[in-house]
Amino acid sequence: MRLAARTCLILTLLIFAGCAFSKLGEDLARMEDQVHLFTGFVSSEALELHSTVIVAMDDSDANNVISFRMLSGEGVFEIRRTRQDSWFFAFADLNKDLRFQADEPYGWAANGGAVAPTIPETHGVDITIGAPGQPAFPEKLVDEPLEFHLRNYARTHIGSVSSMDDPLFSTAQGKKGLWQPFAFWEDGGTGLHFAQPFDKDKIPVVFIHGINASPQDFVTMIDALDTSRYQAWFVSYPSGLRLSWLARGVYQFLEVLHHQYEFDDLHIVAHSMGGLVSRGALNICSQNRSCDYVASFTTISTPWDGVASAASGVKWAPTVVPVWNDLYPQSEYVSTLFDTPLPDGLPHYLIFGFRQESFLSSGSSDGVIELSSQLRDSAQDGATSIRGFDEGHVSILHSDVVLENVLGLLEQASR
Repeated sequence: MRLAARTCLILTLLIFAGCAFSKLGEDLARMEDQVHLFTGFVSSEALELHSTVIVAMDDSDANNVISFRMLSGEGVFEIRRTRQDSWFFAFADLNKDLRFQADEPYGWAANGGAVAPTIPETHGVDITIGAPGQPAFPEKLVDEPLEFHLRNYARTHIGSVSSMDDPLFSTAQGKKGLWQPFAFWEDGGTGLHFAQPFDKDKIPVVFIHGINASPQDFVTMIDALDTSRYQAWFVSYPSGLRLSWLARGVYQFLEVLHHQYEFDDLHIVAHSMGGLVSRGALNICSQNRSCDYVASFTTISTPWDGVASAASGVKWAPTVVPVWNDLYPQSEYVSTLFDTPLPDGLPHYLIFGFRQESFLSSGSSDGVIELSSQLRDSAQDGATSIRGFDEGHVSILHSDVVLENVLGLLEQASR
């Protein structure tokens, strides 16, 4: 019976995979047609150190601001938007308020002209802040809060109050995020959501789910929060996209909300691949010398050394899920993840599971993620504490003992 059940399951998976890969191919083709990468380098003749903001617009008058990025000083930036002529403006955000003031140094790409997209990507969108002879700045940007532009851009949520019961956060929608990431994004749930309206007297706890998953995985944990002390925030994202894209998105969400609400503390709790995403975001924090408001980083069942099966997917699948390129053990993302240390003083609480629940997996694991990956040496070396539980990959989020441990860690790290 066990062999028959295994054979039946494998046949079912193969049938499903054929349909899933077909939808994936169509989805990625649409994304390639509609989402274009612009990248460049921002340098400065104004100051050596400052916060830099790059703004992408549909015209030189800033009638339609469609995206922005933040850097600490000079560096490379990437902005994805529809494949069309775009204008790029950058300024030194001297007071770090995410608003352009008329006395702040600025610069344009292409001397204030349109940047036309090239195939397959547009590189060389270079900007020098403070260079002489720059065209005038866009009057509509002066003292305008950029976070509201981003909030209105392409269905992305930053601080929307949302119900965890919304179908956009369901298990089925989580699976769609893996196999149809662009369609997931079009549905409108992507972003960082508030479970309740913001309360300045309560500490935010951000929950970040893993691959093929959804925010509803954290319902038990969120229900256990002391709501007199904490407020629950949760990230919803298409888990089939590249990890570097997702990490930059989480970083951007956190920084925008911090600029708006100026909270003192925030905790991050991440499950499975969500730990890789949030660690990537925190690496950007370190590189930009920002995010000193993050008080603790708790990861649960994270594949720190990647997932070996992702390499097989990259090699053999008829269509490759983009995240697989970053998820296999030798990928650049996984290999370099610990090259950047966490922000100074940030405790990392590493939680792992070791209950073998699946007859399809072998070796020591939680039924999904190998212990050797959960306990990668580099992850252990940088961890403040390490705790293992006799739980499977999903059950670990619903265990009373684990919940008690996670809530205790939040209390321990709250300042």
